[in-house]
This record gives sequence, structure tokens and C-alpha cells, in this order.
Amino acid sequence: MDSLRDAIDFIGGPAALWILASVYFGLLVAERVWYVVKQQSYNSADAWCSVGLNLISSTLNLIFAVLVPLALYVLVFDNLRLVDGMALWLAIPLAWLIQEFAYYWDHRLAHRVGLLWAFHAIHHSSNEFNHSTAARGFALDGQIKHLLALPGALIGVDPVVYIAVTVVMNAYGIWNHASYVPRLGLLDRLLMTPKMHKVHHANQPEYIDRNYSQVTLLYDRLFDSYTLIEREPVVGLVKPVDDNNPFTAQFAGLKQLKERIDMADRWQDKLAYLWRPPEWTHDGVCRSECPKYGAMQATA
Repeated sequence: MDSLRDAIDFIGGPAALWILASVYFGLLVAERVWYVVKQQSYNSADAWCSVGLNLISSTLNLIFAVLVPLALYVLVFDNLRLVDGMALWLAIPLAWLIQEFAYYWDHRLAHRVGLLWAFHAIHHSSNEFNHSTAARGFALDGQIKHLLALPGALIGVDPVVYIAVTVVMNAYGIWNHASYVPRLGLLDRLLMTPKMHKVHHANQPEYIDRNYSQVTLLYDRLFDSYTLIEREPVVGLVKPVDDNNPFTAQFAGLKQLKERIDMADRWQDKLAYLWRPPEWTHDGVCRSECPKYGAMQATA
């Protein structure tokens, strides 16, 4: 148990960000070598754009996604926790369940609320599916999960334990963007394997808004958003983004949101685009993201 405690303290301590950075860039390089060995084509411009987007969002997220959420979690833990000295055998699975829940609902809201989709769409803007895509993001994306994590602090899950579990889960989330992993049979029905996560990145109608979880398919099954892979997923947005400049590509989602807002004349409709799902249109005409829903028709 002492060795587990030491591992938790290391992973959940100051080394946390360095661990995630090492996993990301290590897997990115290893995957690139794999492409060379297999003599397969690799979209380097898209990958460099993803790396650039990662560096931009990571720098800004030091405040939004690290310092402020950590301070809030510690504040609740220090002053409101219900259990003192929670054992690791209980704290670790609780941290996992809460983090997976927080990730699931943050992710699902990001797909179903117009403004949040504008933040999250950049993660789906790559037309490639590989390790570089894993950290492609916008600085304001994914902030709701920090609030949804606070029950962990309230229950009494030590901040270091929660951070350590989150680091391990995020490392898995980087790996599950692997392009070289085939279907894994039974595991595809239990875990968010690379092929199952590729489903989430696909733009075919049957795959839209499915498989939101990070590590397992537990909450997708509980909340009816699970789908098994059938035909090979085609990744990317229905309205493609071909901009490989990270300084402009990061605003692709906001640009598409503005285009939808500009179509409306009434201010009530303009505001509705901020909270309505991305396929919604003020006049019921299917356009922009709506075509990805196939037979589904937008309703006013």
C-alpha cells in the first residue's frame, strides 16, 4: 500500500502535467515512426496544427483548467468534506467514477449546446484520427467537468488522489486516439477503445453524438448514448475545416457559430443559437452542421 501511495503522490503531484506531456508527445512520435515503418501516408500539416492548438490551449488552460479548478477543489475538500482520511481502496474507485461522470456530461453538453459546441468543435475539426488529434482543443472547452468534479471533494477524495486518477484517465484518453489499433472484440463493448472513440469522431448519421465517455462505456450505456462500430468511421466535421494554421483554426467553431447566428434576423433567434443544439435552425431549414444528421430535420 505504501508503494501505491507513493505512486499516487508522484502522479498527482507537481509532475502531473509533465507526465501527460510525455505521454502525448511520446505516443505522437511512436505513432509517426509506425507510419514510416508501415510506409503509410501521414498528414504532417494536420498533425502540426494539432500540436500548435495543444500548446496554445495548454498555456491558457494553466489558469482556466488547472489553477482555478484545483483551488476550488481544495477549498471544498478543506472546509466541507464529509469523510476524513478516506482509504485509498475507496478513494481511487470513487475518484474514477466521479471523473468519468464529470467527463461524460461535460462532453455531452459540449455536443448539445451551441456555444459549448463552438468551443469543442475544434477537437473534431481534424480530418485525421491519430495521437496528434487527442490534444487538439480550444482553451474554453471542457470547463464544466471541473464543477462536476466537486462532489469528489465534498465526499472526501483527497485532491492528490483525484488528480492522479485524472492524469491516468487522461493518458488513456490520449492513447484511445490511436490510428493503428484494430477492433478489439469484447473490449470494444466494455472500454472506450480507439475504434470506439473513432466512432465518436465520425460524421456518419448513425455515429453522431455517440460514445461520449473517456475510459469505459459505463455511462454511455446508462444514458443511452452507446453505439457499436459497424461500417468504418469517417472522421471530421460535416462542414470541413481545412485550415492548418493553429492561430486561426482554433476559432473555427466560433466562426461557424457566427455564420449560423448571422442567418437570423430576430435577436431572440440569434441568442437561441447559443443554447440550442448545433443542428437547430431558426427557420427549420437544415444547413451547416444539420446535414450530418441525415434524415433528422431541424425544428424551430
